[in-house]
Amino acid sequence: MKKGIIAAIIALCLAILFIPAVSQAATTPYFVALNDTLLPFGDDTSPFVFGGEFFIYDKVLAGLDVVAIGSDSLEFIRLYRGTRYVDFYVSRGVTLDQHGNTLNWPAPRRIGNKHYVPLRHLCEYLGLTYQIVDIPSNIISDQQMYLVRIVSNALFNGPTFVGMNRTVIRAAYNDYYSALQPPSPPPGVTTMPTPTATPPPTYEDVTVHLSFFDVSAGSAEGILDLLDIQAESGFLPSFFVSGRDVAENPELIRRISGSGYTVGIWLEEGTYMEYLLVSDLLFEATKAKTVIVSAGEAAGAAAGMAAAFGLVFWESADSLIDHDEQTLTEITADIPTESGARRNLLFACSEDSASILPGVYSFLKANEYTVVRITETVAPLVTIHGANIS
Repeated sequence: MKKGIIAAIIALCLAILFIPAVSQAATTPYFVALNDTLLPFGDDTSPFVFGGEFFIYDKVLAGLDVVAIGSDSLEFIRLYRGTRYVDFYVSRGVTLDQHGNTLNWPAPRRIGNKHYVPLRHLCEYLGLTYQIVDIPSNIISDQQMYLVRIVSNALFNGPTFVGMNRTVIRAAYNDYYSALQPPSPPPGVTTMPTPTATPPPTYEDVTVHLSFFDVSAGSAEGILDLLDIQAESGFLPSFFVSGRDVAENPELIRRISGSGYTVGIWLEEGTYMEYLLVSDLLFEATKAKTVIVSAGEAAGAAAGMAAAFGLVFWESADSLIDHDEQTLTEITADIPTESGARRNLLFACSEDSASILPGVYSFLKANEYTVVRITETVAPLVTIHGANIS
């Protein structure tokens, strides 16, 4: 009899122990990215871990063409991707595939008015993958942080993506935790008043021009893909193409022109004959002409030729970025802050440029610089004593 009572007590304890409990989102949220897009950092996007499984808010997946529909009572949700779908019955903890078969998945969770679904199982079912990527301590010091990256078709691997977004990640982390209210002190403990935060400076009256050259480089496609991702910023850079660039990569040049970017001519000799030859090649490839020219070593000859034949010469000598020697911090520190100042940032199409470009974009957006596309009507930059001026 005693053995039966003891067994019953043990069984009851085990039953209580294994009742599914809904865990709140992690105290330290995870960063989340969809393909090559970093989502806003915070509780609205962060998954939580329960029973060793990641659970993701179902609406977060909309960026990967996963459509969520539900009943009025929110006890039933269906997630579509393409022709596949899966049904979750939240209150019953049951999951069915599109053929009505029960799936042995962890039960969906509801926190407040949000539904969270098991990430690993859903990715496998809908043809997605996910990665858990360490965020290095040199990005966020004294705190181990992770990125949950859900992928359907990404350009970069996880560590490269984190490195490219290091500035955004650090800023988002700082913004999130600076917005949190400090806990109430115990009775009798006096605290110092919290100082009012000083808003970051803005430089909307500083003009920045972004441009690229050496378009024949193999990484030019990657640069364009990055620019497509960053298109929501409204920044329209310019590309300076040589005759060799146009002759070897006409489809790439057409993509640049068709994307609304300014196309100028990069002169290697600086002669008017060279300009005419490249101009004809460019017209054949894009059905467009340009009077904007720039040059590196041939800048002196090109500037004189442009003045003689009514072309717009864009100075580049003070703008070439040597990524072997300059970090993102050094490059951004070189952007002026004085009212009315201008700066031309000219990058070679290279892997170094691809890795640093998201940080440059984030810096320009965060500080509200005015980024202007180079056109025939924009006054060129002329270099005097090493400084770009109008």
